Amino acid sequence: MPDRMEATALALDAYQQHLLPDALPSHRTDQALAERLVQSLLEQLARYADQNGLDVHDTLEELHQRSIDRGGPEPSPVHSFRLGAQVQFRQQDIATGAEPRSPHRRGFVTALTEAPGGEARCTVRIPAVAEAVHVTASELEPADPLLPVATRTAGVVHHACDAEATIIALTAWLERNADTAPATFQERRDDLTRLSEALASWSGGRPEQIARHLPGRMPDPAQRADATAADHSRTAPAARLAAMGFPQGPTPIRPDDPPVTRLPDRSTRHPRRP
Repeated sequence: MPDRMEATALALDAYQQHLLPDALPSHRTDQALAERLVQSLLEQLARYADQNGLDVHDTLEELHQRSIDRGGPEPSPVHSFRLGAQVQFRQQDIATGAEPRSPHRRGFVTALTEAPGGEARCTVRIPAVAEAVHVTASELEPADPLLPVATRTAGVVHHACDAEATIIALTAWLERNADTAPATFQERRDDLTRLSEALASWSGGRPEQIARHLPGRMPDPAQRADATAADHSRTAPAARLAAMGFPQGPTPIRPDDPPVTRLPDRSTRHPRRP
């Protein structure tokens, strides 16, 4: 996996070289200079985005919220999440006193509801896990985002949700064209492998689990028969598989539960509540 901090430092090296005289010390050894350069670079990136019609407002607001959570005099134990936020399970300081869940799973928020006590409940899609997981906001914290993944047939994928959607589209295309194998068949198959490996590494699963548990993908007849024979309760087999990944037990999802809210385009997401 690329060293993010070194890549960031190299970007700041280039910014300093183009902006400031060579006689100044490096930002790597001058903390005050590094702080000013980071502030300037963020401002210029925001201006660049505006001039080119790029939407980075959600990202800037998310960074600000994380800073408040980490550094305030009384940091809130509950983060205010947006639809699509990339999250992981909090391992300490859970406001409700609940036991921490698995530290090695990441996902993204697909639905938000308000619990009777006022705290938000989040539906989290974990790639490589069969079903969505229902948790309270206090059990979650922001996760490091998925690193951009460059593909030959689908462009650069920046978000875990987009990676999974692209995997679904590539899988469907490959299945439809398996008999004819058009010119881009191998490229798309390579992209599928690249995205599956990246998403599995980020989420804490394995590439074969990514393919097996894609949303909307039906298991083969033998798997369905085995699952039906083993299911002696109303809890869906997929929910039991999700519970295996989270031993403390996510809220089971039953067959008669309402469908999960689909993730809207990020430009139309609702703003977080104050």
